[in-house]
Amino acid sequence: MDALILALETSGDLGGAALLAKGSLLGEELVSGPRRHGAELMPCVDRLLAKQRVSREQLGVIAVNAGPGSYTGLRIGLTTAAALGYALNKPVVGVGAFDCMALQFVTDRAFDTRFRGELWPVLDARRDEVMTARFVFEKGDLKRVGADMLVPPAELSRQAAPGSLVFGSGVAPYENLLKPQPLKLGPSAFEIAPASVALQAWRELVNVADPAALERRAVLPRYFRQVLAMTTEERAARSGAGRAPD
Repeated sequence: MDALILALETSGDLGGAALLAKGSLLGEELVSGPRRHGAELMPCVDRLLAKQRVSREQLGVIAVNAGPGSYTGLRIGLTTAAALGYALNKPVVGVGAFDCMALQFVTDRAFDTRFRGELWPVLDARRDEVMTARFVFEKGDLKRVGADMLVPPAELSRQAAPGSLVFGSGVAPYENLLKPQPLKLGPSAFEIAPASVALQAWRELVNVADPAALERRAVLPRYFRQVLAMTTEERAARSGAGRAPD
């Protein structure tokens, strides 16, 4: 896909916007401090476009991190993306936080590309649980395996193959539970870069010839509690309980 992608990242403490074309990053602009998305996201977008001498009308797609992540942060990003899409008559696409995390991890210069195995980006969901998703990296190719999950750290350790890399904010609070397992623990301090949101969106849209043909639909946030509710209902259904507890 040749269209310009404007990507917004607001799921964590830091965030900003990135501009990408044909899989190459043109520029990235970050907000000035933690939790300043509401006040600074649109000025951040305007600075980015001005530096790249790109008008809003030249944009092809608006991409946004749809979560999971900060409730307030996700709402700001999704609302801004929806407003831009509506005003410019451009499609809005949401990408998953874990997809962005995994992609950012394997494209970092410090990553050993000789690694073969599973990657588990994890976010602390509190209540002694983490949100995560399984990815496999092999021969330079990153693939997702299955949907996002909300699980206790011990369940993650049970499902992860020996030697799996686990990283993200869910590592530090539960390090003692993860350490005894044959897992490799990566950094706990991990912020998704706007550039990673842009690159993930491009990966998902690379075969779309004309972004104008994309279906116009609302991008829904992926909140921790949504996944918690779904997981609880699924557990209840499997156990024959009939319905999730209140």
